[in-house]
Amino acid sequence: MTDSTLIFSDQREGRRELVVNFGVFSGREATEAEIFRLGQALLDELDNVEIVAERRYEFDREMEATVHQVRILLPRSADGREDELAVLVEDWAQESIGERRYIAP
Repeated sequence: MTDSTLIFSDQREGRRELVVNFGVFSGREATEAEIFRLGQALLDELDNVEIVAERRYEFDREMEATVHQVRILLPRSADGREDELAVLVEDWAQESIGERRYIAP
């Protein structure tokens, strides 16, 4: 992976997942079309995959933040392939972020 803050590996409820800090790098949420494109790319490598696109709100006494993340919950069959799949996910993220960067409103 080229940028560990864009994509990182985590574990939730005993399952491995890849997390994309999409909003930090794009300033927006991932579109439904982008999520479907990611799903199709992952199905070239896996039998099944679960993707969660979320908007989280974080607060403390000094700040407020909205975080847009895409989480890919990996099936057990992907154990040991996290690095390989992270490269695919990072390619998707970079392409999705880059293609909309130049679209004028």
